[in-house]
Amino acid sequence: MKTNKRATMESEYDQKDIVVIDNGTDTIKVGISGEDYPRLIYDNKCGSHSVQNDNDNPNNKPQLLFGQDLKKVIKEKKLNVQLSNPIKDGKIDNVESMKEFWQYILEDGLQISELQQVNLLIIDQVKNTKEYKSKLAEVFFDYLKVQSVLFMNSASLSLFSTGLVSGLSIELGHAVNTVVPIYQGFPIMHALEFSHISGAEITQCLENDLKTYEISLDKFSEEEKLWIIKDIKEKMCYIASDYEMQINSEDNFTEEEKSYELPDEQVIHITPKIRYHCSEALFDSAIVNKNSFSLPQMIVNSIQRCDKELRQELLSNMVLGGGTSMFQGLISRLQDDICQIYPGGAMRSEFNFVADFQRKYSAWIGGSMLGSLKTFQSLAINKQEYEENPEGKMSLIHKRTF
Repeated sequence: MKTNKRATMESEYDQKDIVVIDNGTDTIKVGISGEDYPRLIYDNKCGSHSVQNDNDNPNNKPQLLFGQDLKKVIKEKKLNVQLSNPIKDGKIDNVESMKEFWQYILEDGLQISELQQVNLLIIDQVKNTKEYKSKLAEVFFDYLKVQSVLFMNSASLSLFSTGLVSGLSIELGHAVNTVVPIYQGFPIMHALEFSHISGAEITQCLENDLKTYEISLDKFSEEEKLWIIKDIKEKMCYIASDYEMQINSEDNFTEEEKSYELPDEQVIHITPKIRYHCSEALFDSAIVNKNSFSLPQMIVNSIQRCDKELRQELLSNMVLGGGTSMFQGLISRLQDDICQIYPGGAMRSEFNFVADFQRKYSAWIGGSMLGSLKTFQSLAINKQEYEENPEGKMSLIHKRTF
């Protein structure tokens, strides 16, 4: 793949390049096909503030801010900005905000002046409908007026990022966890399992645990507080190999506390229980007061819904992706639990987890790889064919989304 370099001038974008955008609920990953990792990563945040007495804005339409522009305004505290998340649960919640966000990404982020030359690969949740994607196509072709668009589901691309086209895609994201078998690049939808016990729930649980242990972060702004909690989660939390044993032998548990330095240089101490309690929600939803299948049970359920002839291939190629899959100890715990609950029993030697060290961006990386193939143009919908048959737009979307 190409050496990754940040776009600083419009001449860096070649109209033969494919812009790959992974619309995540936590962050939006953006870059050019053939590169190793995203050039740009944006928080899924939109800021809105009122503009009065502006000749260029006679209707006083609120101005929208994104990316570094939004961060600067929040830091300087000069404007009263209303924050919102245009993407919720892996789905565009506010199309009007999101279309301006995409325009900002292309023009300000990637420094592309001619959007008519842009070829897009859009990554979204496997469970999003083709009717939903048809509405997005209207934005890309009618508002942004791009040259072509290919919609791809994140589950297939996460698998593809490892060089596989068949296997079990296990995506652990910010808002949703999905487990879905992929065969020859296509998801087997009747075997899809999903849960909302994901990154956001674990972050909230960690915040509650810190309060329980009287570790207060109230002196920080909400934005700073969220960043600190997520940083502690990513750097210090892990999956217990035997949760019940550790929780019941806490008095004799010898693992040391971990020190964490806050932005104001105060040092707080994170106990072992804080470090493994919140992540246990992946295995016991009661931790976050919810009722949902555990991740191991989701995996077993999904595999068992497939034909017997396919099950061993799925067991041998279970691909982890997404930021919540980065917890230390996750794979070992999954192996132990699946062995215990798999119908008829299962040996560790019968199954295999694939966990690339860059799996936090696995869907985007898979999109980058796909976009660099010559087959992209034959898969994508181009503006000409989209406009030539106004009555057949929906049919075209149905045939050419994956």
